[in-house]
Amino acid sequence: MRSEAERWTGALLHGWVELLTLFALLLVALALIGWCWNRGLRNSDRVGLVPWELLITTYALVLVLRYFNEGLWPSIIIAAGVALAGLLGRGGRHRGLWVPVMLLAALLGLGLNLSFVVLTLLIMLVLLFSAGRGR
Repeated sequence: MRSEAERWTGALLHGWVELLTLFALLLVALALIGWCWNRGLRNSDRVGLVPWELLITTYALVLVLRYFNEGLWPSIIIAAGVALAGLLGRGGRHRGLWVPVMLLAALLGLGLNLSFVVLTLLIMLVLLFSAGRGR
């Protein structure tokens, strides 16, 4: 018989529940990063906590990297995702978040969850210590 913890961890990392868990992880990370981004701004300059364009794009990268996990394809997909993030980040309200969050999605899509958490914390620290208006 399996223990209760083994049942829950097996269920969290299998099928559609895994996809929902990855979406929740990405949503929480984006909410924390968005809060740190808005913290240094005036009330009139603050934007939404989680930009939906960023959330959809990064989750798409996570799903594509979950599907292609062997060979040269992940490298090509990550390079295309970061290049796309650089192009999309040129305009809009969250200009400086596109490339770091796309790198977060790449780590999450490859299954490097601890690296995902560490990079999220580093991005939060950088945003908390940086000046608000000049980003």
